[in-house]
Amino acid sequence: MQRVLATGGEVRVVFVTDGENNPWPQRYLERKLLVTAKDRAMWGRMRRREALCSLERLGVPEGSAVFLAFPDQGIAKMARRGDDRLRDALRKIVNDVRPSLIVSPSSFDLHADHRAIAHFAHAAAPDTPIATYVVHGNAPKERLLCNLELSDCDRNRKRDAIECHESQLALSRERFLAYAMRTESFYTAEFDVVRIDSAMRERLIALRHSLRVCLGLYPDVEDSGVETAADVQDSAGDVAGLL
Repeated sequence: MQRVLATGGEVRVVFVTDGENNPWPQRYLERKLLVTAKDRAMWGRMRRREALCSLERLGVPEGSAVFLAFPDQGIAKMARRGDDRLRDALRKIVNDVRPSLIVSPSSFDLHADHRAIAHFAHAAAPDTPIATYVVHGNAPKERLLCNLELSDCDRNRKRDAIECHESQLALSRERFLAYAMRTESFYTAEFDVVRIDSAMRERLIALRHSLRVCLGLYPDVEDSGVETAADVQDSAGDVAGLL
């Protein structure tokens, strides 16, 4: 996002959920065991404020954020049911914004909602170049598209942005701040609905230099959605359906 803005590009950031289903940090900070629906709604509103604070520190205008308020920890279930409301919502945004590049979660991410968002994002924009990123786990090395080398200034601003997410830092401060790393890796799109040819690859690699418009599809990151190896094996049928 910093690179796009620095070169005169335009950014749109889509928050698929509000992160309201985040019980353990909420229990810890609010010192309560039972988390009600009202509590979760309040938590989601707080996380929206944190997200906007984070974007402000990166120089992204508040009007560039889109909050879709789909159910936290419920995106994979929507995909399995064939519920295409998220695909349709993303398709409308793509049609309105006409991005030159979409940056989407990866289907190789261990978080079930991240994988499902990847599925919906690819389905919503079959004709738009897509680069993907992994938060939990790793993508196959052969899918590496490019590495962005962050300057000290880039990293400091990113760290400042992460600091806005106080609700997440309460239990995972070291892990979250570690995301302000020197190198960020992006990968080629993983679904057949988008074909990576040489011309498209050149456009994607331009991430390292400049972009006209970038549409970022950022899901909420939730610890409770990260699956163990056993969980992934148990849900192999669901994952295969998304791939």
